[in-house]
Amino acid sequence: MKKRFFALTLFILFALGVAEAQPHGQFPYVTPPYAMVDESAQAEWFALHFWDDYDFSATETKYAPEANRQGFMNYIGALYATSPEHSAKAIDEMMQRAARSEDGYWYFLEMAEIALYDPSSPMRNDLVWEMFLHHAAGEKSPLDENSKARYRSMLKLVSRNQQGEKATDFVFTHADGSQGRLYDIKAPFVVIYFYNPGCGECARTKAQIDASGYLDALHEMGLVEVLALHPDEDLAEWRRRLPENPKWWISAYDKGQKINRDELYDLKAIPTLYLLDSQKRVMMKDPTVEDFIGMLGSLLR
Repeated sequence: MKKRFFALTLFILFALGVAEAQPHGQFPYVTPPYAMVDESAQAEWFALHFWDDYDFSATETKYAPEANRQGFMNYIGALYATSPEHSAKAIDEMMQRAARSEDGYWYFLEMAEIALYDPSSPMRNDLVWEMFLHHAAGEKSPLDENSKARYRSMLKLVSRNQQGEKATDFVFTHADGSQGRLYDIKAPFVVIYFYNPGCGECARTKAQIDASGYLDALHEMGLVEVLALHPDEDLAEWRRRLPENPKWWISAYDKGQKINRDELYDLKAIPTLYLLDSQKRVMMKDPTVEDFIGMLGSLLR
């Protein structure tokens, strides 16, 4: 939750600079009490009071679209600097205000999905998105039952393998047909790299990680193993491209596509990375490649 703390710092500076008279159409930022100097207290205050001056009944008519988007991004930055419990409370209160208008509720829910769940978003965060989903799928939501059913299904998938939880175990199959299990991989850290052969984004992600040199260094120190898992059906292309993976990687596939079929992991986009500790607890779930490389570097220190 505290990653990207710089977003909060920028947010505070920006909010303080525009908190006075606002031109029509701009986001109505609030100003924290001047006596509040503690950063943690400021973050909690912003998370709870960010929307105090916002008119949820006129979301699309009173404020410029870019002002709404920027304001929402700054709000997410404030949430990243608070505890999960505090963020959940702040989101619940914010969405209750938005629920006074179904159109306004949809507006913010869709913004949250794009910012927090879209694979291309640098701010994606399943933990925070799950908090929005709890409200969308719950009794306080103004949505109809069909819409709630969609968000309940999404909530079930997103809530799997969250940071701090034990990862779901599964069986994988090697090129020679022998099988193994995730939980049988013994190492202080395990990387699960879901990928497809020939995938351009997979190649770019792999090239960035390789260029850092961190994975090889950690493996040489006996600290990490990589399970490179192909979750789809095209085994001919997968076998042809196996030599592209480092020899020390555990290169395997999901026979029968059980992971996708049973939604054991949320593979909304490929590639998807997970970092697990020695007890198979999730340390990172689908991080950006930059955050992932940063974490690998910290493990070397």
